[in-house]
Amino acid sequence: MRIAAIYDIHGNNDALEAVVEEIDKLGVDKVVVGGDLAWGPQPRQVMDKLYAKKEDWLFIRGNSDREIFEQYRDATSSDDMVGKLNQWCIDQLTIEQLQWLGSLPFSYTENNRLFVHGSPRSDTESIRVDTWDKDVMEMVKNTPQSIVICGHTHRQFKRKIGRTQVINAGSVGLQSRANGACWLLIDSDEYKLQVTRYDVDQAARAILASSAPYKEDFAEHIRNPPDEGP
Repeated sequence: MRIAAIYDIHGNNDALEAVVEEIDKLGVDKVVVGGDLAWGPQPRQVMDKLYAKKEDWLFIRGNSDREIFEQYRDATSSDDMVGKLNQWCIDQLTIEQLQWLGSLPFSYTENNRLFVHGSPRSDTESIRVDTWDKDVMEMVKNTPQSIVICGHTHRQFKRKIGRTQVINAGSVGLQSRANGACWLLIDSDEYKLQVTRYDVDQAARAILASSAPYKEDFAEHIRNPPDEGP
């Protein structure tokens, strides 16, 4: 059984296309998409692709998926970056896509694996490569599974903390400390951190040619990934 776990796409269409092409070549049996799908510079292109896979792939929600849906549902807005980009994404997506984002489950469990976006208790809580062991143990103490697969912080790592192995798949669309689109390949009991190269200059040019708010920031991020994520 080969499983691809792809997290934090963040509206980066070129990165998503590159990863989908690679997982197709590898012939994976299952794809788990770990949230934060649309929030970014190309939400409609990304959501069209993912929505078409809604019956074939498994999806869980990320904090930005929830926040986009909540802003759409409540008809609220704010003037900060998150609120402005949420609203712009809302305006790009269809009603069906927005409602689907709001319906995504918090987690997915398979055998001894728990897939979540942030931590087992919150889609905004971060498990980082340097989060203190005692803090991680508090986050996972009520989790019966011994393998937790997460994202949210955009940086790949593997950590063993007590009885729990934590694996961060990294970010497809807004990677940190990597030159490419990051994801996780589960091959039986092997957990392989993958980095798929793609033409980041082409992706940046496409983003800059769009009408997305903060497009310069997104283009700079993918051209020059920071050391740390959000």
